[in-house]
Amino acid sequence: MEHYRILLPAQFVIQPNSSLNRQHQPILYLLLAVICLGIALRLASLGYWMILPFAVLDMATVGLILYLITRKSAYREKVIIDGDHVVIRHVEKNNRKTWRFPVHWTQIRLDPPIYRWYLPRLLLGSKGKWVEIGRCLNQEERESLAKAMQAEIGRQTLKIIG
Repeated sequence: MEHYRILLPAQFVIQPNSSLNRQHQPILYLLLAVICLGIALRLASLGYWMILPFAVLDMATVGLILYLITRKSAYREKVIIDGDHVVIRHVEKNNRKTWRFPVHWTQIRLDPPIYRWYLPRLLLGSKGKWVEIGRCLNQEERESLAKAMQAEIGRQTLKIIG
């Protein structure tokens, strides 16, 4: 499943596939806490009191992991290809960056990975300035996105010339 979509006329929106949104995360955590701590309290009432601190530690760890996952997946990249420029907008929680490249000088590169188990880097840039995009995509999605953006840049360039 591809984690980017093309909006007309020429926008590519890249974001992680998040099956758990921010509104449902507290409900999930509360449900897990009630079940886990309910079982621990019942066992503590039967005399197995050492289970209770570990259940509390377990729920604190689950809460931290849910927070880190949400924070890590809360970013969006938008690549806009119009007649004259390619604009990259990268938005994270408190960090917004924008890059602008002339459309007919923009290149798209898939750099081979440094190590065998790494993914190739998808780079977009011009005149020695490169921006990595699509960190959340797998290799096939990066290749597909690179081809789609290259085709759109070619179409925009032909529209300018023609």
